[in-house]
Amino acid sequence: MKHFAFAAALLAAFGTAPAHAATYTVTTTWLEPQTQPKNTVFQGSFLYDEATHTVSGLQGLLSESMTGMNAASMVWLPLNYQLQSWHDASLGGTFAAVFKNGTTATFCSTAMCGSPTDDWSPQTGVAVGGIYAGFPVARNNAGNAYALIFVPDNPTAALTQAQVDKLAYADCTPTAPGGMMMGGGMMGAVCMTGTSLAGYGAVGTMDGYPVSQTIAAAVPEPDSYALLLAGLGLMGALVRRRQREA
Repeated sequence: MKHFAFAAALLAAFGTAPAHAATYTVTTTWLEPQTQPKNTVFQGSFLYDEATHTVSGLQGLLSESMTGMNAASMVWLPLNYQLQSWHDASLGGTFAAVFKNGTTATFCSTAMCGSPTDDWSPQTGVAVGGIYAGFPVARNNAGNAYALIFVPDNPTAALTQAQVDKLAYADCTPTAPGGMMMGGGMMGAVCMTGTSLAGYGAVGTMDGYPVSQTIAAAVPEPDSYALLLAGLGLMGALVRRRQREA
């Protein structure tokens, strides 16, 4: 039995994913008319289970098009907390939102801002004019940011326009165009956002709106293949040895 225990530990060390889960990469772009030629871009990765339409482990980087002299020098924010996800049968896919902070608090959600139903959604961002969570006290702004992506039931299928229209982002980090840290949101009391007129009734606070998203199956590095094959070979040898000993 110790041989099988060792084999199980070996497979665990290789980080095997759930039976139906696969790793994908995603790139989502919002066109920013006021910061051309720089756009807001999210580049990330996630696990997707086609059997349950579940997105997990979404993480990546969100560019700040108001920073840097050119696209190569933009600030990129790490987004590591996937805090929202749901399947939308009518659109044929799954939404997932990943945040900079370990909380969804992004937009103002108090009575001062009309008491919206949540503190983060694109629709709330439109309703409150992009005002940051913690307003009106600048030091209370936690500087959150998020990207909302959409994964079709067939993950690598091209998105329809209706699906693209629902992509969104928000950036409430207090960063000025030159990269200096300032009070409040990206622009005083207002966060920088990207939404579409068709999807949410308004474009972003700097007129930004979603234009594209591509998803591709992640290709393991050659070293990963070699390790996996070596592990499977060792496991096979252990099984054969066990059979001989039986």
